[in-house]
Amino acid sequence: MKKNIQLVLFLFLAALLLFFAFRGVNFKSIAEGFREANYLWVFVALLAGIASHIVRALRWRLLMEPIGHKPPLLNTLGALMVGYLTNIAFPRMGELARCGSLKKTDRVPFEPLFGTVIVERAVDLIALLVLLAVVFLIRIEFFGSFLWNEAILPIGQRINSIFVNSPLIPVMVIVAILMLIILIRRNVFGHKLNNRITSIFWAVIDGLKSIYTMKKRRAFLGYTFLMWFLYWLMTWLMVFSTAPTSQLGPIDGFFLLVVGSMGMAAPVQGGFGAFHIITAMGLGIYGIERAQGLVYAIISHESQTLLVIVMALAYLVFLFFKRSPRKTEAV
Repeated sequence: MKKNIQLVLFLFLAALLLFFAFRGVNFKSIAEGFREANYLWVFVALLAGIASHIVRALRWRLLMEPIGHKPPLLNTLGALMVGYLTNIAFPRMGELARCGSLKKTDRVPFEPLFGTVIVERAVDLIALLVLLAVVFLIRIEFFGSFLWNEAILPIGQRINSIFVNSPLIPVMVIVAILMLIILIRRNVFGHKLNNRITSIFWAVIDGLKSIYTMKKRRAFLGYTFLMWFLYWLMTWLMVFSTAPTSQLGPIDGFFLLVVGSMGMAAPVQGGFGAFHIITAMGLGIYGIERAQGLVYAIISHESQTLLVIVMALAYLVFLFFKRSPRKTEAV
């Protein structure tokens, strides 16, 4: 029941974001944008996307070596795709799904494997923040006003209004967190939950240590750089699929990568709605109309989503036939 309620809430949030994204938009302009789009560039961009998934799978395997496991690349890539597919239906559950997939196929222990996923996400967050700082500094006069007016200032105003208008809310949140910690430590929810939280905590610590203890640290950093390069290449190649965005340069591709990553990080199914809103807003600073920006956002997001679905389903079909017992006929 709890999972069903969460699914309904996330679906409602995604639908609400899509509503705000397309509210007041001329759908004839969007349809015309689809007809005039160059889908050859979409195909080329998706090739870079496939390469980025393979590099991420290779990097993930490096994090598993210190815990004594090195599953085949196909299973690692397949587990990654299964995780992405799960995120389309259940936000933030993809990390659990891909760990469960590798546990099933290669018997990799769940807790240390989940620790590697958290470490991987932490490294990517740092990379995204560095990329954001670089883009901001390179063209601060151009991007500064957008980031300040559309991101930093609204968040600051929201936080300030909470403290001014409802000062008890932050206090209540802090007290609730402290009470939850105390209840968990006293085993109010049972030893099973306490043991699982403890095991995950130490798994994260072991995962962080694995970066320093791994023998192929340079390869890990190299894979990280190459993966984000491919993300940028995919984003930049995608801009040539629509006429209004085809004039954007390489630095603009970095900017779209940053804002798009922020949209994908939203707690909704596959970034639906959030990606479209923030990408269209980002393109707005170039003078691109919202309808035209949404055309690019739809082509970019839905093509990547379709790629994930195809790759994940292909892997699941492969596993099904691989594990199905072969019937032999008596001669």
